[in-house]
Amino acid sequence: RCHHPVVEMLDLPFLPFCLLLGVLGFVCVAFVSAWWRGGFAWDGSTQMFNWHPVLMVTGMVVLYGAASLVYRLPSSWSGPKLPWKVLHSSLALAAFILAVLGLVAVFRFHNDHGTPNMYSLHSWLGLATILLFSCQWLTGFSTFLLPWAPAWLRALYKP
Repeated sequence: RCHHPVVEMLDLPFLPFCLLLGVLGFVCVAFVSAWWRGGFAWDGSTQMFNWHPVLMVTGMVVLYGAASLVYRLPSSWSGPKLPWKVLHSSLALAAFILAVLGLVAVFRFHNDHGTPNMYSLHSWLGLATILLFSCQWLTGFSTFLLPWAPAWLRALYKP
């Protein structure tokens, strides 16, 4: 048995917490964008690589974090869940689209400069993350947002 006292979680108000995380996400994207002082371009030049970290942070950290937060509704919510489900899936889809654009930017930059693709652990883990993320989104969309999924399938997938 564990004899440590039970620590209760803080009961933070949902909306102010969401606003705080939104501001922190904006600051994070602003810092990553400012880091690349050479500017941005979509022409295969060196500045095209600069899109990769900005799009990845915006998509996979900020938007996916917001989607995760929206998934956990405040316990006091008593209205319909469908608008929250649509917002959650839309944020996750936007995160996926930005991540794919980030991959396009880095692959095109590598191809235009003769750099081999997929040469590091970072690139392999990143690609695996995006592929698994797409599987998760498609499964969640087809199970929870489309009306055809039976209750037993939803119950099986939810845990």
